[in-house]
Amino acid sequence: MPIVTLTSDFGLDSHYTAVIKGALQKRVEETHIVDISHRVRKFDAVEAAFILRSVYHEFPDGSIHLICVRSADTQESPHRLVRLDGHYFIGADTGIFRLLSEKQPDGVFDFSGLNLDVSAPTFPEREVFVPAAAHLARGGREDLIGRSIGELKEAQPRRLSFEDDTLVGHVVYIDDYGNVITNISRTAFEEFGRGRPFEIQLRTSRMSIRKVSEHYGDVEVGKEVAVFNFAGLLEIAMNNHSVPGDRGGADALLGLKRDQVVRIQFDSGNLL
Repeated sequence: MPIVTLTSDFGLDSHYTAVIKGALQKRVEETHIVDISHRVRKFDAVEAAFILRSVYHEFPDGSIHLICVRSADTQESPHRLVRLDGHYFIGADTGIFRLLSEKQPDGVFDFSGLNLDVSAPTFPEREVFVPAAAHLARGGREDLIGRSIGELKEAQPRRLSFEDDTLVGHVVYIDDYGNVITNISRTAFEEFGRGRPFEIQLRTSRMSIRKVSEHYGDVEVGKEVAVFNFAGLLEIAMNNHSVPGDRGGADALLGLKRDQVVRIQFDSGNLL
């Protein structure tokens, strides 16, 4: 059974998600549709890319992923089908495809071959993405969707930097618990730190963490904790604590926001 996933900024109360699901299953009845998230911040392709990058590899090869964020077909962001890492991704090329993986795509296709009778679709997710996904779900070839092209729009993701004995990263995502996820990977932390004592510096010099724990519960309830999450990224959280009515947690209590700098200062000596 073909798998199609949906990632969008539609929200939870919108009927747009149901429209896409109905239109897809009308074309391919046996399709298994999975909601990844419909709570991406409005028009935020970077957040959509982070979410999809974190989960797509959990799905079987051949899965089809619809990216329903900033989906308008424009000269700056044309519709594309991208085959990457054994998966298919359909969306507007806002630069999002370059943020999904460090790997190079195996194929990039435009949509000229679909011959859609739509001059200016106001709902491209239904009128363009669904027919393309249905074609793939039925076992159709990519080159019948459109011609193969060699280019994707470049993107400028936040990258780690290194300043003497300091590893500098950024907050890239905040989940519904208020857990703050950075772009600092376990690999970068271990290779740069080499076993040295360290201090994770947050907002002010008075707010810091000097240990990476294995579990949230390794600290007292309500205390800040640093862990490496399932994706291998450094996460700052508060153990079993959230602020009612807020995304709250570490973000609210520690004053952390997306794109904010997170520094890890390592001791200049004591190399292992």
